[in-house]
Amino acid sequence: MNKLMRFSVSMFKRPLYILYRVGEMLVSLFSRFINAAFLCGSTHQTTSARAHVEDWEKMRNFINAVFFLQEDHCKKAWEDEVAEAKRTLEKANIRCE
Repeated sequence: MNKLMRFSVSMFKRPLYILYRVGEMLVSLFSRFINAAFLCGSTHQTTSARAHVEDWEKMRNFINAVFFLQEDHCKKAWEDEVAEAKRTLEKANIRCE
């Protein structure tokens, strides 16, 4: 692959990654809206994570069926939210010291 082709391929990687991340965030935002507006939950928690925590079996089964490419989407959503909360707390702790 010549230098120009390498540049043009790498030039599209970042915009595609950004587009993917923004799409992921929009899906998460919609899920948080559903949780808060219709299920009387928090805007800080996705519907998937809440279905895992509250042990809503029918809701979990439905959500996991929609996201069939992940083994247990609801559990992973909850684990991701816990990990993000830990990162946020670590950042806050670093700034306070």
